Amino acid sequence: MPDRCRVCGQPAAHAVGTHHYCDEHLERATRRLGSLWQVDLLSVGLLVGIVVVVYALDALLKPRLEGVPLAIAGLLLALVPAAVWLSFFYRRDRREPEPRVMVLGVAVLGALVGSAVVIPLLRDVLDVGTRLTDSPLTFLIGSILVVGVVQEFAKYLTIRLSVYQSDEFDERADGIVYASAAGVGMAVALNVAFVVESGGVDFGSAAIRIVVTSLAQASFAAIVGYFLARQKLEPRPLWWMPLGIMIAATLNGLFTFLRGTVTVGGIDTSGFNFGPWIGLALAAALALGVTIGLTALIRREFAAPVAGAEPGPA
Repeated sequence: MPDRCRVCGQPAAHAVGTHHYCDEHLERATRRLGSLWQVDLLSVGLLVGIVVVVYALDALLKPRLEGVPLAIAGLLLALVPAAVWLSFFYRRDRREPEPRVMVLGVAVLGALVGSAVVIPLLRDVLDVGTRLTDSPLTFLIGSILVVGVVQEFAKYLTIRLSVYQSDEFDERADGIVYASAAGVGMAVALNVAFVVESGGVDFGSAAIRIVVTSLAQASFAAIVGYFLARQKLEPRPLWWMPLGIMIAATLNGLFTFLRGTVTVGGIDTSGFNFGPWIGLALAAALALGVTIGLTALIRREFAAPVAGAEPGPA
């Protein structure tokens, strides 16, 4: 019996890894990423426009919100960049995009884990807002081994205990998509808490910070997702997953250090070595660099099996 295209069910002429495609759907999958840069530029342009508008409105109106209005403003500020970055990572999976309901469900779960577990643990139990301020070295090491490890391990558990066993989780890119969704969700929780507990001071600067933090949380989580996907799809040694979590945690901690503040639910401590804008720019460059690397990795993951694909039975 001939192999069938996994998209339309027609006889497949091409094998891509363990999947099979007809001519039409292989061509669509190959072509899709080529036009993504245009949509990506529009997405970045949208975020820049939003930041400029918020910055201008904050400078003009100088709003002083509290209570429910402040929470709503924080939620809106957090949701827009989260949606943009979630869409950005979702578009990376071009062979067979994951069910949107599942991806959104993981994002919601990430937000719940961030709000119910990560923020209380770091803020109230570990009290990182005061314990990581003794010296730059303490700040850096604590950012990696405490903030980074807690956040990235929470993202790992979010995926491992939810969609990991699903039949939909069957490609390396799937791990990146689902984990980035968990990261985006957690970023929403962290960003809302930051706005609310800082009292809504300086919405313009907060908007820039939120955009960068959303990208960072998604991109670091995507590293965990890639390691998870490989663990599921091929034999890996016992140290494989701890290594992936530690790589993501190290980048997460470095991001926190470069950004110039330790932020856990809105508790900030002034940075040591960088001015706030220089630190934020360096942190943004780190997050963007990781994202570019992940995009290149997904390109390679797709191109390699296609280049070596053998025609299937007619």
